[in-house]
Amino acid sequence: MPKQMNFIVSKNSFEEFGMMVILGTTGAAMETQMNFFFTFWGIFQLKKGYKPGVAGMPFPFKKLGGAMFRKMLKGFGYDDMWEMVKDGVEEGKIKLYPCSMTMDLMRVKKKQLREICEEPVGAAAFLEMCDNADAVISL
Repeated sequence: MPKQMNFIVSKNSFEEFGMMVILGTTGAAMETQMNFFFTFWGIFQLKKGYKPGVAGMPFPFKKLGGAMFRKMLKGFGYDDMWEMVKDGVEEGKIKLYPCSMTMDLMRVKKKQLREICEEPVGAAAFLEMCDNADAVISL
């Protein structure tokens, strides 16, 4: 089993968020350090109250699709997927790194992000973290 996996999150779709939550919480439960680097459109997933839409749906239905999936997930016992992520963060096995350059480009302020995020890092810092990773995956 890998000891550390790093992920690049560059999209803001519900599908991307779901993959991040499932992979992150599963890896954390298996004692693997799970690091997520949010860049470009992915940075919006870290904003407080942001609810991503479903990428594969036509424009007017994107947000509706996300709401539909959240409702279906409740039926499987996943009331709040961010609570699952928060548990992994509190245990120290999941770390959420916002990209500092992307924050500047997209005019996203640190106070707009969820409190469970790490300090923003640049691409060079993330690439240094990748030196010790067993796997680097782009979502």
